[in-house]
Amino acid sequence: MGRCYRTSLHKNIILLLAIIFFLLVLVASIPRKTGKLPPGPTPLPLIGNIHQLVYQAWKGKGIVAALDFYRKKYGNAFTVWLGPIPAVNITNFDTAHEIFVKNGKKCVDRQLAPIFEHITGGLGILTANGEGWAEMRRFTLLAFRKLGVGGAQMEKRIMNELDGRCSELNQEISQAGRAIVPVQFFDLTVGSVINTLLVGKRFDENTKDDFLVIKKLFDDSAETFNLFDLSVPVWLLKWFFPWRYNMNLNARRTIRNHVGKEAVERLERVESGELILEEQEEPKDFVDVFLGKMREEREKDGGDDKNYNMSSLKFVLQDLWLAGQGTTATTLYVGFMLLAVHQDIIQKVRKELWKVTNNSRNLSLQDRSNTPYLNATIAEIQRHASILNVNFWRINSETIHFDGYEVAPGALMTAQLGALHVNEELFESPEKFDPERFLRDEKLIQQLIPFGIGKRSCVGEQIAKSELYLVFGNLLLRYDIKPHGPILSSYDVFPYGSAKFPDVSAKLEFTRI
Repeated sequence: MGRCYRTSLHKNIILLLAIIFFLLVLVASIPRKTGKLPPGPTPLPLIGNIHQLVYQAWKGKGIVAALDFYRKKYGNAFTVWLGPIPAVNITNFDTAHEIFVKNGKKCVDRQLAPIFEHITGGLGILTANGEGWAEMRRFTLLAFRKLGVGGAQMEKRIMNELDGRCSELNQEISQAGRAIVPVQFFDLTVGSVINTLLVGKRFDENTKDDFLVIKKLFDDSAETFNLFDLSVPVWLLKWFFPWRYNMNLNARRTIRNHVGKEAVERLERVESGELILEEQEEPKDFVDVFLGKMREEREKDGGDDKNYNMSSLKFVLQDLWLAGQGTTATTLYVGFMLLAVHQDIIQKVRKELWKVTNNSRNLSLQDRSNTPYLNATIAEIQRHASILNVNFWRINSETIHFDGYEVAPGALMTAQLGALHVNEELFESPEKFDPERFLRDEKLIQQLIPFGIGKRSCVGEQIAKSELYLVFGNLLLRYDIKPHGPILSSYDVFPYGSAKFPDVSAKLEFTRI
């Protein structure tokens, strides 16, 4: 027992010394000039406002509530000190547009979580900076254009997958008179679309269990996606919280190996001469486009390019898979749960869709301009789903002036989407589910920024918009939807985390119209 006590005491002393060392490092990194910052709570030496932020999150039962508290107290631009580093938070659209669009070149780089830098080594899109990030973003957008993202080719991919899932629903309905729909329906639909786009394969009966295992592994690691795990040094996580470190590492490694497996096998076939890559006007998938670029760069430079190699491809695929799967599937799940308890809104949407399609065909992306009520409903769903509790901070590289404030280089800045989407100055009675707010004020839909704003906005925005429109619209055309059991009152399992993760235990009941 004495030995256990001494071991515990020894670890506590080491932890205390580690924290002191960490704080000293933070103190050494205090910007010499902070400029005239927006107002905010008074910081303490070393820890800044972290204690107040934690208290307000506890009091309000979530990080969004804490940020909204500071918005109401200090205004739409306020400063919270994360240790010795000022973080300027913007919670209205006009200011966010001025800073991140008009002055976008001044704050492109993200403040990267040490654990992500450790895992990626600067590769990929989500957690990368500099010229490598810029090159991968440019290439990805070009590849998406070649793959028909936003147009008829992408619509075909989505509808093929939706029809496949609906055939399974119809079979269940024919046998039982109804289909019980869990969250896995949306996970598989969205996951299969993004998998088809990236590696050319959908999840069928033989492969969907593999997908669900990977998805569960990532969901289980969701608890580590919080301000603590994303802020502390990697060595501290490894030493004192090894299970959290390993969970984060293993989840992303498993996803990377899954999405990269097809790419590795295809490259081996190319190098053996079994498969010949040819220039295609309509390439099969993202891997084909990337391997073509790899070959082009090899022929040009005579070796592997630092951006176009298999390691880089795996990390880009991982980022696109994670960003394209989780956020869209969550929005669909939360959206249908909201609609299930607002049958009047379903009827209004369906009436509009029947008129547009003459109740004789599928809804198409070309119908968007003729479905204002569906567009408004999806916008209101996205506002409520608002996937990020805390948006990624960016590092400003030059002095930024706005609204009489001055933010010196080295400070952090971000548009806080979670707080912006509940800002009553923009969205009257924000707690209310009211699609018609976007019809009463048509400009309001432009002030909704679920995909972020500026140069670091989501690279897959057009994919997600197409999926949301086609899935919501066509499922409402085909099925009556109501709750199966209780609808949960809270959608966020980890309200103190950086991302929003809903409680996915509720189910829906589908019957054919």
